[in-house]
Amino acid sequence: MSYIVRDARGQKIGMLPDSLRVAQAAELRSPAGSRSAAIEAGSQFSVPQYEVGSVALEVYLDGVACMIGEQYAEVGSQGQTSTKIVWNIEVATDRDILVRCK
Repeated sequence: MSYIVRDARGQKIGMLPDSLRVAQAAELRSPAGSRSAAIEAGSQFSVPQYEVGSVALEVYLDGVACMIGEQYAEVGSQGQTSTKIVWNIEVATDRDILVRCK
């Protein structure tokens, strides 16, 4: 099953196919329109537990993969477990967020 990405008007703008290990992945979805306010740059955001620096975390905005260090940063020291990221950009309420931890 794939995740369909829609814009604020409900129009399909993309698709995020399941990866081979999706059944083993923890996911967090925050659909467009589900947040009452934009997430400000510099704000922490709760995500499934992951190991910092392990490249196990996948972050998507509107179905497009985000890059660590560009759109977000991991919170914690290398090798520690964490349940937070920090957004380096503002995330508007009309954007879909999907976070997977493999």
